[in-house]
Amino acid sequence: MSSHKIDRRAERVLLGALRVWGVQGSVSCEPDGFMLCAAAGKKMRIARDLPRGWRLFNETRLLGEAAGLPGLLRLLREELAPQAARGRLIIGSALP
Repeated sequence: MSSHKIDRRAERVLLGALRVWGVQGSVSCEPDGFMLCAAAGKKMRIARDLPRGWRLFNETRLLGEAAGLPGLLRLLREELAPQAARGRLIIGSALP
């Protein structure tokens, strides 16, 4: 599977997580990851850190690292929606 398709799927997962948490915002693909812009003016950069996983930045400050997508989602929820219910977020693909 091409990295472009993986990026689009990860982008959809990130957008879905924002909806579940009640956070208004947008996600755009960047050459090395994603840029997330929340409605409150908060901008976060999500960078691929191969082979270790993901790194989350607020401006230039490192907020955390995650080995996989579930850990990245946990970091984002703690930063953007600490009031959101903690629990499992089901990641899946919609059928065509």
